[in-house]
Amino acid sequence: MNCVICNSRMAYYFSKDFDTFGLTKVNYYRCSNCGFTMSKTHADMSASEWATLNHEYHSTYQGKKFDLNDPRWIPRLQSQAMVLNNAARIGLLNGDGRWLDYGCGDGKLSELLQNEGRKLLKYDRYMSRQEDYLNDDEIIQGSFDFVITTSVFEHFILREQFNAVEALVSDNGVLGLHTLVCESIPCDASWFYLLPLHCSFHTNKSMSLLFEQWGYASSVYNVDSRLWLWFKKDVDRIEKIIRDSNAKPEREKLYYHFKKGFMDYWRVDNESILHKE
Repeated sequence: MNCVICNSRMAYYFSKDFDTFGLTKVNYYRCSNCGFTMSKTHADMSASEWATLNHEYHSTYQGKKFDLNDPRWIPRLQSQAMVLNNAARIGLLNGDGRWLDYGCGDGKLSELLQNEGRKLLKYDRYMSRQEDYLNDDEIIQGSFDFVITTSVFEHFILREQFNAVEALVSDNGVLGLHTLVCESIPCDASWFYLLPLHCSFHTNKSMSLLFEQWGYASSVYNVDSRLWLWFKKDVDRIEKIIRDSNAKPEREKLYYHFKKGFMDYWRVDNESILHKE
């Protein structure tokens, strides 16, 4: 079994016993090079088994106001909406461009942005779609100025799934990303992030490799929203925007961390995300 990020060999890492959603023992494998960790059990599922698990698990909380497994879900989306609205105002994002939420679930982020007068198109392959959701024929490569995925990358098991999202971003576009990223994945069956549907776990090195492989040049991170923005071009312009924005005294929750390359903010010497998202 090879790593979907760097193609290095993956080896058995640990197992977790589930007794829910039809899952029993789940086996996790870890890449010897980049540390990316993935559930081989999920990777071996049939397409119908995977679709059923997706639908049944997400149906336990989507459309509701609380998720027991992710109590910061709604506050985090509210923070992400605030950041995206601000990013458009200060010129990080094209506020007049086409924005897409890939894997939007019940569309809460789109609803929050709509309250700010911004349109975020919605697409989700596995959840039941409303009339205003895009269909598969409307998901065209390179046709979106901003593509965001929130809590999606931890559900992918194939490299082509990752690539399909990035391919939607236009040449001058921006990729927005929320997922958990660690310096290293703990070998611990009690780790809080081992949920029934989470099958991919990303390290700073594996994310940095994706960033480089896709041709991105700089990245921005906001801590409160747990949100990355990846940029392909205009590194100096982006850096100046961030510097000017961070200099404003009212920007406490809208402080941005900038880096040429992947912003590997979450390291073990920070307030660790290993135990709290």
